[in-house]
Formats: sequence, structure tokens, C-alpha cells
Amino acid sequence: MTREGSYRPKRVSQLILREISRCLLTELPEVAGFLTVTAVDMPPDLKTARISVSVLEKEKREPILKLLEKRAPYFRRLLATRLNLRYNPELIFVLDVSADYEERIDRLLDWLKKNEPENKT
Repeated sequence: MTREGSYRPKRVSQLILREISRCLLTELPEVAGFLTVTAVDMPPDLKTARISVSVLEKEKREPILKLLEKRAPYFRRLLATRLNLRYNPELIFVLDVSADYEERIDRLLDWLKKNEPENKT
């Protein structure tokens, strides 16, 4: 049997992920094609939401992250009106670079396949 304290942060983070994705689509349409919300991490006290975002183009990552940080108070107020939570969490946007790691691993695996010796014994 799971304790509510361990399940609630997961539920709230899923709720925030869905709502913040909608907010970003409607409020920042100029970056909607380049930006994906990949995860929301919440501590057990539910007072902060660490929102991981992935940006498609590498040169646009920093400007988009700065824009999100600047607009974080606005998004926090939007979430407060849309979600019925006891605490309105502080929003912290972070860059998710896991796609870069995946791309690098794929390149290394391709390189290994190309440079693999022909005779295996």
C-alpha cells in the first residue's frame, strides 16, 4: 500500500506538466514548435516545481530558457487560476539535454558498427 505522501507529488507533477504545456502553447506561440516540456519534478512539500524543457534548436536554447525564467511568475499565476492546489508552487525552468546525450550515443554506436572488424571468432 502506497502512502499518500509519496504518491501526491507524482500526481501534482503530472497535473502541472499538462497545464504548463497548454499554457506555453497558448501564451508563447512563437516558441511552441521548438519547445517541449519533458518532465516536472516536485518535492514532497509541493512548494517548487522543477520543469524540464527540451528545445529543438541548440542556438535557441538560452534565449528561450531566459524567456521562460522571465515569464515564470506569470505562468505561476496562470497555474494558480487553473489548478486547485493548497500551495501554488514556484516554477523553476531547467534545460533538458538528454536528447543530446542520446544523439551522441547513437553516433558512437554507428561509429563502432562502421569500424568493427569483419572477422569475428
